[in-house]
Order: sequence, then C-alpha cells, then structure tokens
Amino acid sequence: MKRCSMTLSFLLLAVLLCGQTTIDWGVKSGLNVAQHYGTKVADMDISVRSGMVAGNISGVFLDLNILPNLALSYELLYSMKGSTQEVVIKNLDGEALVRPAVMNVDYRIDYIELPVLLKIGVFSGAKWKLNAITGSAMSLKVDGKHTLNGKIYFPEGDTYTVFEVHEQSKLAYLNGFDYSFVYGGSIEYSSKYDLFLEYRFTLGWDYLRLPTYSDFEPVELRNQTYSIMAGLRF
Repeated sequence: MKRCSMTLSFLLLAVLLCGQTTIDWGVKSGLNVAQHYGTKVADMDISVRSGMVAGNISGVFLDLNILPNLALSYELLYSMKGSTQEVVIKNLDGEALVRPAVMNVDYRIDYIELPVLLKIGVFSGAKWKLNAITGSAMSLKVDGKHTLNGKIYFPEGDTYTVFEVHEQSKLAYLNGFDYSFVYGGSIEYSSKYDLFLEYRFTLGWDYLRLPTYSDFEPVELRNQTYSIMAGLRF
C-alpha cells in the first residue's frame, strides 16, 4: 500500500509536468477526536473500555489542480492523537480478586503528518463545490506521554486496604512512524476569499505497542481519528 501511494504520487506529478496544471495553497486548522482500536479478545480476567480524547490538527497544504474536478493534494499537519483506556482486572496472578482492580490509562501522541490525497469534485455551483477526499498519510511521532493511575483492593476483614498504582512514560519505544488510510469530504465557498470546511477519517494500519499490559505483554492497538477542519485557500 505504501508503494502504491508513492507510485500514484509520481504518476500524477508527471501529469503536472506535461499538462496545464494550476497550483493553490492554503492553511487549515481544526479538531481531532481520536481513539485506539484493536481486536477484542474474550478474557474472563480482564475487561477494557476505550474512550476518545480531543486534540488539535493544523497545518498547510498544496493543491495541484490537474483537471477541473481533480486535484492532488500534499499536506503538512501537526496532529494530536491518543485515547483513554479503563482496564478492570478481576484476576491477579491466578487469584480471583474480591473487588476488581481498576486501572485508568491516558495516551497522548503527537505527530507530524504528511497526507497525499486525491480531491474529486462531485458537485459544483456558482460559488459552492463539494469534494470527495481519499488517500494515505505517513506520520512521524514527535511527542508522546502515557499515564496510568490505578487501585488494587486487598480485603482486610470487613474493609479493604487500597494499594495505589502510578506509572508514566514518554513512550520513547513506541513506533516512530505510523501509516494510515484517509477518506472524507469537503465543501468550498468562493467569494473574496476561498473558504472550506472539511471532514476526514484517518485509520491507522500499523499496530502500536502501547503499555497497557495483558499477560505481561504490551497491547497492540491502532490509531483512529475523526477530524473537522476549516481552511483558507490562496
């Protein structure tokens, strides 16, 4: 898939050199709503509930307008991703817990993201235009942090002794690169300034070895991000 994306880029770049292609550029900024996803494993000892986190996505783009309704877009974005995980442990070291232990994990991972996208015009009016967007993206991790706060309850008569667990790291050993599918749409309005509103869904295909442990092994999860951005084209 990575090789296909590169081949598509070079092919369309050749069209640029041979045809009457025009160039636009601009800026965009908006909101990410991100989470991690993976294969759910039936485990009687552990249950996990995933949650979303919000972050910023901002950057610049360059559009190569190959045809009136077809453009190749290169982007450079700063994208904030992550998730929350609530892990409920019912069995510890082979011994059933009278009261399950609860671990709350928070992941924050920031990327420099380089999408290569096709924008296909599906409807246009006097001032409005509706586009479909598809492509892929390569992301470089530039910052990361994970925190874990949990409690383990040990019975002591009619009460419990609470043992608190705290852990944090900069995710130094997490994958440096992540690759994703991207698809979505945008609506453009042309007047004195060319404005647009864009929605996209970015689905990672690389597994990240995140330190939420199951059987003392890191859990492998993928990035999943919903983005809404507003932008200005020059």
